[in-house]
Amino acid sequence: MALKLSGAAIVSANEIDSDSAWLALLEIIVPGADEHIYLVRNNEDIHWNGQLWQSFPFTISDTKRDNKGTLSNITIDVDNTTRDLEYYLNTGSGGAGARVILRCVRSDDLSAKEADFEEYFTVKSTTVTESKVSFALGNAYSTKSRRPWRRYMKSTCPFKYKGLRCGATSDMVSCNHTLGDCRKRNNSKRFGGFPGIPQGGLYV
Repeated sequence: MALKLSGAAIVSANEIDSDSAWLALLEIIVPGADEHIYLVRNNEDIHWNGQLWQSFPFTISDTKRDNKGTLSNITIDVDNTTRDLEYYLNTGSGGAGARVILRCVRSDDLSAKEADFEEYFTVKSTTVTESKVSFALGNAYSTKSRRPWRRYMKSTCPFKYKGLRCGATSDMVSCNHTLGDCRKRNNSKRFGGFPGIPQGGLYV
């Protein structure tokens, strides 16, 4: 599965000296359960997008392509030593038909409303052992994944002023997110719009 990241995310990923880290988020929606399960692969809980994500061990399998070009299933293994997840699965027919949303966010940009990467899956099968719960998620390319990854606007920058993606260092306290304002702040190289888009202004 190819992860298509923003330019700022790629810069962040390639920084040699950085305190930030990529965090994998796992949202599990079990039929019949009253609440969603929100997990983060991290050494501590985080708050993102108004939700508490609990620190919990899980691994994501690599995907492989066979000689016919078909992608293999994705398997997510979640720790089951505490039996917490197993309890939720038992309330929802063992997890059959559950939905899984896999996201990636950056630890230094938890105020962002959108994840840098997001995919939606349906659980094809679950396997429960004393040590782990394995979710087989079917084909790695999901027709419900968010594509395109963002809106492409001609004259408007979607980045938060002075945020990671903007990077402006001007003393001006606000910005109207136009290229003209960006130039006044000597930051036009980081303008998040696409002036080359033909008249019409918005591509999705």
